[in-house]
Amino acid sequence: MKERFESLVEGHLDSLHRFALSLTRDRDGARDLLHDTFVKGFEGYGSFVAGTNFRAWIFAILVNTFRTRVRDLGRHPHVALDESNEPTEDGDVVFELLEGSEILEAIEELPEPYRSTVLLVDREEMRYAEVAVVMDCPTGTVMSRLHRGRGLLRRRLRGLALERGFQVTDRRDGGNA
Repeated sequence: MKERFESLVEGHLDSLHRFALSLTRDRDGARDLLHDTFVKGFEGYGSFVAGTNFRAWIFAILVNTFRTRVRDLGRHPHVALDESNEPTEDGDVVFELLEGSEILEAIEELPEPYRSTVLLVDREEMRYAEVAVVMDCPTGTVMSRLHRGRGLLRRRLRGLALERGFQVTDRRDGGNA
């Protein structure tokens, strides 16, 4: 059983580490979170149903472990709701104008739960249904958080591009941002 669990975890180790680092924003915290996730996962491995989605299962354990830590420490991530979020479309030119590190920094600045949703869908390439399992919410909530998170990210990156003197065109209407 131990070898099977280790084999399954090994296939997702890089993704789990990236995501833990994005949640904790600290290498030591990410290592501790991964350790606790693996311990809990191994202890609960008997309840894992073979043939189901192991990736979603282990990511859900990671997210729940992180939430428990935050609650236990009395630190609650700030969630800013932007009610003026306007519809957005993928493919804005602004992503092509900035360095990769600037994009990653802008993603890290997103408030939870938008940051996690954007990272799971766009970087870890999870399907909405998988993210819903990981985040313990309906698929519609995942879609809403992704839309809102991408909108916040797009506005932040557009602002960075404008600060650097780029002329940013919104592909939706052909006008300037």
